[in-house]
Amino acid sequence: MAWKKIDDKQTAEDMPYSAFLANGLTVNANSYNEQLTRGGGIAWNAHDKVTWASYLAPQGLMFTVNVGQQVTQLDFRVNYATITGSVDADGFQGSAFVTHLGSGEYVQVGVLPTSGAESYFDVSMPLNTAASGPQAFSLTFQSSILENIGLVDVQGGVENSIYLDERGGMSAYPLTQGEKYELLSLSEVGHTVGATGPSTQDTQYYQINYVHTGNPHPPDGIASVYPSVTSNPPRLNPSYNSNKIGAGTVFELGAFTLYSIAYNVVSANPGSAPLQYAHNTTGALAQVINIQNTATRQFQPDLSNGVSQRYALGAVIAGATTVPVAKAAQNLTFTFSCGNANLDSELCVTFSAFTLYQTPNQEIQLDLYDDSGTVLHTMKQTVYAPSDRTQQSVVGITARGWYDPTAVAAWGMRDSMPDQEMLAGTPQTFLIPLQGYNKAVPYTIELSVVGNVTAFYLYNLYARFIVSAG
Repeated sequence: MAWKKIDDKQTAEDMPYSAFLANGLTVNANSYNEQLTRGGGIAWNAHDKVTWASYLAPQGLMFTVNVGQQVTQLDFRVNYATITGSVDADGFQGSAFVTHLGSGEYVQVGVLPTSGAESYFDVSMPLNTAASGPQAFSLTFQSSILENIGLVDVQGGVENSIYLDERGGMSAYPLTQGEKYELLSLSEVGHTVGATGPSTQDTQYYQINYVHTGNPHPPDGIASVYPSVTSNPPRLNPSYNSNKIGAGTVFELGAFTLYSIAYNVVSANPGSAPLQYAHNTTGALAQVINIQNTATRQFQPDLSNGVSQRYALGAVIAGATTVPVAKAAQNLTFTFSCGNANLDSELCVTFSAFTLYQTPNQEIQLDLYDDSGTVLHTMKQTVYAPSDRTQQSVVGITARGWYDPTAVAAWGMRDSMPDQEMLAGTPQTFLIPLQGYNKAVPYTIELSVVGNVTAFYLYNLYARFIVSAG
């Protein structure tokens, strides 16, 4: 009999010939984790580049991917560019960190300069404890302090603004308006700026995110900086005056432009389908078949990951009268399809949110549309402001310093955040009940706010189908 050779490989001597089916299914199910591993990616529009720098601590973005089952190692490829070719003493623009936020494990990589050209670096991340299902990671960047680009007169400062005047001579720093990736140092020998309070209450290094050179004048420029200037006791005089306070040295910072993140699972533990040696046990074969059917949900595609607005790693949704978004209601949308086959499934949309105004009963609304614009499902949820945060505007803690609504609505540090702040957002989950999806039709999810005096900063958006077993 032609099939007996197959049977001999899958059964022991004391088993009936038919046991090769159950044992073969078991071997197959146990190999899923290792042989059918997952991969995926997130990309941003190359014409609306997302760039950030951070001298004080690594900052960046949070993203969620479904790694599959019992994963012990992932590889990441990050496509990026740097603004200039300047380097630190080690030849880098700074360091990138990929962190598994569930365990805190991370890998550090030196970022080489590209002078604006696109390049990539690879990160191999082993996990000490195997991970399964959707997992949160962060990609953060810490800038190196690079070239000295000149001196500037410091006239005073309050909160996130420092008043600057042009300084004559060959080594003057040019005060030009626009977004910056630079560091203002008040610690160089010969500077007359002194700390008026304890050293724990001030800093001598400020990251310049933006410089205004228009009205009012003087001063010649107002630098938007991070962190904020200490006000009690004041680090700098809180107003502009004609008496020179001292000079500051401006350094270039490494600045990181993100194009895409790709991941691939390269190692996973074998599965745990039950061995079928007890061939006379009722229901054993059915159990293995059920395991195979259940595994189908692990290979459903990620529908959306990292949706953002122009120039931002996250997104702001706001009512029509919120400031500085004083225009028509600002919503967030993404479109998806269900792949190669019609599908009956639940749809799960998750993200993290900060409330930008502490007004009561702030609500986020989710609408599901078909391709004709018909609303198929609507859901609302109340998001409560974190109790340890004071009232914020868009120029708030998640914006990292400066937001310019007058031009391109650019973010001072591209709204990047440190890991601890990413984890401080309020997690939100919208679970749309079982519904039929047509493979030939694109569907759209829209997130909006309920009420005019309402605004949220959203990040780490991740959506997926949840398919029932069988």
